[in-house]
Amino acid sequence: MSEIDQLRTLLGLQPTKAEEITFGEFLVRLKTKPHIAQTAASLLVHAIESKGEITDALPERRPYLQMLKQFGVTPYKAFDHVRGSQRTVHRILNHLRAAAANGYQLRLALILRGGPGSGKSFLIDAFKEVLEGQIVYTVAGCPVHENPINLLNLLPEAKQQEIAKHLGIENVLKDVMATAGRPCQHCWKQLMHGKDEKNPNLFDVQVHAMRLSSREFGISTWTPSAPGQGEPLTTALQKGSRGIIDMPEIFAVTTPAQGQASELDVLLEATNDRRILGTLPLDAVLLGQTNPGSWDAFIKSQKDPNKFTRRLHVMDVPYILSVTEEELAYRDFIGQMKERPHIDPMALKMAALLAVISRMKKDHEVDIVTRARMYDGETLIKVKKNPTGISNELPGGAWEGTLSTSSRSTPKVEKEFWSVPDLWRQAGADEGMYGLNMADMLSIVSQAIDFYLKRKPQFLSSLRMIAFLRAKVSELSNKPGLTDKEKEVLKNCLEFLKPATSKTDKPGIIEDEYRRVLRRELLSVVAPDFEDRAAELFQKYRLHSKHYAQGTRSFQDPNDRSRKIDVDTDFLDLIDRWCGDTSSETRDKARLALEAELFDLVRDNQKRFKAGDQAATEDLQLDWKSLPRLEKGISAMLNEEIAKKVERILRPEFELKEAELIHRKESLERFRALGYSEHSLEEALQYIKDYELWKTN
Repeated sequence: MSEIDQLRTLLGLQPTKAEEITFGEFLVRLKTKPHIAQTAASLLVHAIESKGEITDALPERRPYLQMLKQFGVTPYKAFDHVRGSQRTVHRILNHLRAAAANGYQLRLALILRGGPGSGKSFLIDAFKEVLEGQIVYTVAGCPVHENPINLLNLLPEAKQQEIAKHLGIENVLKDVMATAGRPCQHCWKQLMHGKDEKNPNLFDVQVHAMRLSSREFGISTWTPSAPGQGEPLTTALQKGSRGIIDMPEIFAVTTPAQGQASELDVLLEATNDRRILGTLPLDAVLLGQTNPGSWDAFIKSQKDPNKFTRRLHVMDVPYILSVTEEELAYRDFIGQMKERPHIDPMALKMAALLAVISRMKKDHEVDIVTRARMYDGETLIKVKKNPTGISNELPGGAWEGTLSTSSRSTPKVEKEFWSVPDLWRQAGADEGMYGLNMADMLSIVSQAIDFYLKRKPQFLSSLRMIAFLRAKVSELSNKPGLTDKEKEVLKNCLEFLKPATSKTDKPGIIEDEYRRVLRRELLSVVAPDFEDRAAELFQKYRLHSKHYAQGTRSFQDPNDRSRKIDVDTDFLDLIDRWCGDTSSETRDKARLALEAELFDLVRDNQKRFKAGDQAATEDLQLDWKSLPRLEKGISAMLNEEIAKKVERILRPEFELKEAELIHRKESLERFRALGYSEHSLEEALQYIKDYELWKTN
């Protein structure tokens, strides 16, 4: 194929009309393709699901998406670019599935309520985009491209059942007729006053398979305007029939001219009756947009607010509550810029963290940064202060975990741990509805990039970003006309951004989190074998602890059966001390209970897996992080060793031995590989020295 012919092929467009068949052929196809008679809600769900799930996510994003899926929230590919929208999409799809099943949701308009910059429009645009090119079957010439199945309502129910039995589609027809509407008068006239008025026959009615398009039909947007100006809602409803109708700021409607129907009356009829002005059938997903202030003002102004609340389903759209998703939104924005300075690997994350925690509720027994990390998919162990009090009584009256059956006055209460769904439930449905919005954050990030692009050397470090955020939040706090809620949010942000005033002073939680992550990076580049060493320590502790509990002094080497190994009590004592067990009694108790604790973990996981708990796995892999006590002890022990190495490599080069110089060079190379420039690395290392971060617990 020549280059010009190949280009001709590449520039080809799909025709609007995909196929022409008769109504009779349409009915025959229902036997094998019942979806061709589906409602707009069903079509939208099918279109989203057909695009699949997100499978090629960036490594840093995978924990968040895996956590969502673990708790029943599917990350759909159709909304991959709408960062942090997965939980909102999950709720919307539940609504649409209920509508597709002929639930009451079929007769409701869905109103998305969210603050400025919450992504309502971006989200609805994604719903509209997924419908572009989807095929629906329509009655040829119908002004609303109505579903051909509606035509069967021209026949008596007995005749419908006879047709269904003849075609062998009884169950299919029962389902599709449940959502079918009354056919429009235009289609009836075409049939009754057409070419064969004496013998009208539904069989020969033309049915077209049409592709939905925002330029033609099936996808429309309606914006309220002054009476006599702009497009009326009835026109938008006709254009969007069989697909989706987007209604931004729907409650900004004005009073109609005398003799004209109110646009809101038109909307209410479209929802409850699924018709347009009583004459045309409507099959569409109605999506409105509003902010909390507009919705509250609108409802308060109504003499009969129930008229609207029973026909409109209001769903909150919170701001992003995942630090990784928020950061990716910044990256998407920055990626469109022509120039930018070098940006530290943590600079945008610090901005994202501030934005996310500004949207979260402060009062909770789990601190706000830990909750943000758990929302982001990190597996963190947080014990509930007030467990429900489940008894651990064993058969025969013994209490699990006791050393003696004589002491049974107080039953042991199992520890309960916070899960992400627990945190979601306690935070409530309104979490994320207030806070720093995306528009303000993108503006701040853009200004920071511009500011440091003009300075030499050109780099935006985490510390520079934190300082810039501090200045910009102070600036926002002085804006006139702020609401009480906005003042509260900005006051909290200034508290989060508080700088350390001395070496021993504790900074606000943003800089404190920067220190934690920087220290983690520091330890990882100095000791890249941390995980392997931790795993080895766990396996050794488990092996020796097991034989200690059995009372043996030596045992066969599992890797060499001809060799015996003495139980290393010095090693066990060392690990136990790092775990916080200082007395011989508590150490003995811990070693005796170790295998039972691990067995309980496996048993509990199997029970939960069989019960359908998505947080459980088919085969639980035990490792050094399985038990919080051991994880804490092993981490502390290794971190202490690594800290000594860190302290040495941060000394002047002339004080280092040859092996230490090599280790220093390798460590700094690994630091650069994380994304640090020479200047930003120099700044980070100086900060580490100033605050001696290697000594931080």
